[in-house]
Amino acid sequence: PYCNAFGGGEKVLWKAVETTLDHDLNNVAIVYTGDVEASPKQILDSVMLKFDYKLDTSRIVFIYLKKRWLVDSNTWKHFTLVGQAFGSVVLTIEAILKCPPDIWCDTMGYPFGYPWVAHLLRIPIVTYTHFPVISTDMLDKLQKNLTLKNRLKYYYWKLFMCYYKHVGTYVTIATTNSTWTNNHINKIWTKSNSSIIYPPCSTEKLVDNFTSIDHRSNVGVVLAQFRPEKRHDLIIKSYAEYLKNRNETNTDKLLTLRFIGSTRSQADKAYVLELKQQVIKLDIPIDNIEFIIDCSYTEVKEHLFNSTYGINGMWNEHFGIAVVEYIAAGLIALVHASAGPYLDIVDKDIGYFFVDPSDPDYNKERGEQFPTLDKLFELTETLDTDSKLTKSKLGEKKALDKFSDEKFDVSW
Repeated sequence: PYCNAFGGGEKVLWKAVETTLDHDLNNVAIVYTGDVEASPKQILDSVMLKFDYKLDTSRIVFIYLKKRWLVDSNTWKHFTLVGQAFGSVVLTIEAILKCPPDIWCDTMGYPFGYPWVAHLLRIPIVTYTHFPVISTDMLDKLQKNLTLKNRLKYYYWKLFMCYYKHVGTYVTIATTNSTWTNNHINKIWTKSNSSIIYPPCSTEKLVDNFTSIDHRSNVGVVLAQFRPEKRHDLIIKSYAEYLKNRNETNTDKLLTLRFIGSTRSQADKAYVLELKQQVIKLDIPIDNIEFIIDCSYTEVKEHLFNSTYGINGMWNEHFGIAVVEYIAAGLIALVHASAGPYLDIVDKDIGYFFVDPSDPDYNKERGEQFPTLDKLFELTETLDTDSKLTKSKLGEKKALDKFSDEKFDVSW
């Protein structure tokens, strides 16, 4: 339904479409989208521009849905989980009434429509889950602080979880994007025997077989859609702290930041303005932080090749395609110590981990185990050229071996 958004989830969608069409010339891909303002040509041209995927457009059909607003979180100010679940059922029914497929493939995570697909069409259901709608972590967190309000919320979520478990029984083939997601889905959909297919990260297109990093600027790239959960604000706050504590007068060692990402809506554009205001309020020199919005894949690659560090601030990022793109392009990863970046992508040989007191699961033990992001910013000034090159080359190799488009093709 958001096929024209061009985040990590959409990259999976379009690579899956390309692979499905290449697998058999008789295959046709139906894409159910709520992007009613964009023509098929505009969407497919954007896929080529943003992801560099070559698609047989004669075998791609767009079915436009009018009810996408029902799955928007802004529609449901209260009881958001139930509201969006109801909305996804309506959206599913609208889709299958307009054009019933032979196989229902959900890469968006709208499981509450599965029973309707199963009963009305009796076709296989294939799922690619980026993150669970509700997780056991959420329930455990509430149990630790059972105020009256939290107790009511706990039972509400518990009922919701029961139905979430039920809809999983309709799934024919379940796949997920990461270890973290797979562990959760196998706990919830106990009969699904879910397996991991790492997202396509186009690492083949990012590795340039460099032998030196002399051409790279001392820049930290933040490649992420402009959404609050990506925690751009935390990165800016940590950067301000780094500047405040910095004793080094040598500007050659000074790390600067470059935020690169897409915006899906006016709300996202407003969020970018808020971030720019935050930079001003924290007295960060305007030349130290750059915002680049909605640029092409070619431009993204240029920025990656000319930078030294890749930063990801999200807590429990279910996978983190951008982090793979960092290491494939030879960047040293500075990432949050949770979920995909921690369990699947980065290790101590190719990057560094941080935590923050604002993390929902922060405790003294984690605070002693990992530094904060501002401390990692300080660390960058101590790394010599040989250390940087070693980490870059090891990251490049891991990205090719584990996260290539070719690897996704075979698994899909």
